Amino acid sequence: MAHKILVVDDEPTVRDFLNDFFTEEGYNVLQASSGEQAILLAEIENPEVILLDIHMPGIDGIEVCKRLKAQKKTRNIPIIIITGLDDSGFIAYLEGADDFVTKPFNPIELTFRVRSMHRIRRLNTELLLAQGYIGQLERELLDLRQG
Repeated sequence: MAHKILVVDDEPTVRDFLNDFFTEEGYNVLQASSGEQAILLAEIENPEVILLDIHMPGIDGIEVCKRLKAQKKTRNIPIIIITGLDDSGFIAYLEGADDFVTKPFNPIELTFRVRSMHRIRRLNTELLLAQGYIGQLERELLDLRQG
């Protein structure tokens, strides 16, 4: 099964380039042209990684990042900020972004970053499942001691 990436950028040429590039790499690419669309798609599709432009009309990428990281359903989706300004990436980190790249970006480098974020998400998911299992075992042990 192909891993889902959500590409969010108001520039169609950037979205199309990233769509074509990551599709060739074997990913299922979802696209959003606005912050509002990005939030909705992230909630519905649960992508493995989000590539998020900062400068967009309406809700900008920093606000999108902030909102996604505040929701239980989307907080564990890694977000890579794509920005034309070096200092914007640092601001995005403060709102929960996991990584950032500056335009113009190297697509090969971006591929490595996406793979890294996907690996981190998988490991976080495994950790959460293990913690849930440990909690269940602790409850069962407590029930046995009380019973």
